Amino acid sequence: MSAWSGSRTVLLYLSNSTAFSYTLFQYTFVATMISTTLAFALRQDPSYWCLDDISVIGNGQQIWQDGGFETSPLTQYHTYCNPNAAAASGVISATCAHSGHYSFYDGSVRYSDYLSQSFTTVVGQSYSISFWLENRGGPINSFIAIITT
Repeated sequence: MSAWSGSRTVLLYLSNSTAFSYTLFQYTFVATMISTTLAFALRQDPSYWCLDDISVIGNGQQIWQDGGFETSPLTQYHTYCNPNAAAASGVISATCAHSGHYSFYDGSVRYSDYLSQSFTTVVGQSYSISFWLENRGGPINSFIAIITT
């Protein structure tokens, strides 16, 4: 999968996490290439992850498209991949929105599925990344957020 090739920076890695309500995760990165991808890998066997309000801001501008999952089908701005045909894979759903009406709702069983988006960056410029994440169940689960260039 192209979202995992190149230079990688792991922003967040959770494994066998206990349930938690929506939590804000924030990061800053400095672009080293003119194209960057933010990718998420999700697995949640007994329950679901809820991911919402994804934001990437550079030079005061929002560059992540449809971070609240409000305006488009899943694949219009996002690349979605379920390479092992895992059951309960990710969908846009009204089940657990942090804000607005929708979020990415994912309970991928036995294998991770992936959500990513690529965007143009300026080498040397700082970017702010944030997203809200809720874990609705306990182990077995994993969540990874990665920047690739």
